[in-house]
Amino acid sequence: MKRYLIPILLLTAYNVYAVRVNPQGIGEVLLVPYYTVNNGLNTTASVTNTTEEVKAVKINIREGLNGYSVLSYNVYLGPNDTWSFVTGAYTSTIDNHEGEDSGAHASADNSCAPRLNKSLQQFLPSDIADGPETMSRAREGFIEIIEMGVLEGELATAAVDQWTGMTGGCALLTDTWNDGEWTTDTNYSLTPITGGLMAEADIIDVAQGINYSLPVVALEEFFAEGSIHHTEPGDDSVSLDLAAPMATVYANKKSYQLSFERGIDAVSAVLMADEVLSTYNYEAVVNGINETVYTQPTRRYYQSSPGYISHAPFPTSSVHGCSKDQDYGGVELTQTIFDREGQYYVQQGGITPPPPPPNNSFCGSVFIQSIVSPGSGQSESPLTQSNNFQIISGVSGGTEHGITQIGFVTRPLVGTDMNTNKTVHLMGLPVIGVTLNRFTNHNAAPGVMAQYGFSQPIKKKIRLIEIDY
Repeated sequence: MKRYLIPILLLTAYNVYAVRVNPQGIGEVLLVPYYTVNNGLNTTASVTNTTEEVKAVKINIREGLNGYSVLSYNVYLGPNDTWSFVTGAYTSTIDNHEGEDSGAHASADNSCAPRLNKSLQQFLPSDIADGPETMSRAREGFIEIIEMGVLEGELATAAVDQWTGMTGGCALLTDTWNDGEWTTDTNYSLTPITGGLMAEADIIDVAQGINYSLPVVALEEFFAEGSIHHTEPGDDSVSLDLAAPMATVYANKKSYQLSFERGIDAVSAVLMADEVLSTYNYEAVVNGINETVYTQPTRRYYQSSPGYISHAPFPTSSVHGCSKDQDYGGVELTQTIFDREGQYYVQQGGITPPPPPPNNSFCGSVFIQSIVSPGSGQSESPLTQSNNFQIISGVSGGTEHGITQIGFVTRPLVGTDMNTNKTVHLMGLPVIGVTLNRFTNHNAAPGVMAQYGFSQPIKKKIRLIEIDY
């Protein structure tokens, strides 16, 4: 009997600290799959502390080429407090980048964000490397929101005072960073991370009058017991690699408790997709436009040099064929486009299967693809004006909307099933994303044009293989 109790007790302990995606949207780490300031678009985001505690939160805004930080700061949230901000286009005035197209961050929120210029904080080039060193890279990417710990004592009181509009609260927190206890002990007056964060994000097209809601991915049970990861504003080292090296993955119609050598592999495991599915719609009657954003938040941890991938699940080397081969690098994929009927008709009559998959690549950390009408001649990104964009033709002779299926040519991510001690292989890539659609109705009413915007999260299939030696 005792030999069965030990694994059960161990598994119970592991369950507490195994990273998993929380479909209810609350966790210690939140991932916004996309932000953009291109094409006149603004991205808004908010993070809410749903607990009765005072939270120290890190926000990392990361560019879409290799996931490097263009802005990292701290915000201190009182109980049930929400911090909101917006990103927009801006012309850089940073030394050696004057006049370059860039982006900026702004907030009118009361919550304390030490050293952040709330009214207008330009994106920064300090971490931009491995590719074009221009601020245009900062105009699209993804966002990490990460709890660092729970504030107590007078510093917690100061955070609450600031949040409620009282003066002086943020000054104490800022002074604690500038010449106080946090200069020697960053964990002073903090207790371990407890979770309870949620976020919302939207892309707003002011000119078109359209809002696209973004699906935020919430990760919980992320950190090991007793974790505090409090660093100064501007330090983006609080990131996804701090996870406990265990993950809860649902595959093969059951839940697996898996262990890994590195925490970042556990995060990749819960974001894994062996097949990615998204919808498209380019119906001419409503001038349909679609763009799907594919984001790989952990990609940078598997790169050994610019555009080169060395660690599984990524391939041993980068595949060229991307918009900027030497900068973005790519992972070879197989892709099949199905119309609404799962097939298409030819003029001579009869039914033929879909065309063979094109040989394409996922490029960079944020990659955008649009399915367009065959022969349309479209070559640019109409919605996001992305720097890392690809056009794919839909089914010739088929309907104007359907689905796209994407698979990957990669290596397995290897872990261990903590219940059976078997080696398991997770296939695919760690990817999250969203499809944006825009329709235009020129006959909504006499003389009235109506614009509609929609967004849907990408769907994923997971493949886990149990290895018997």
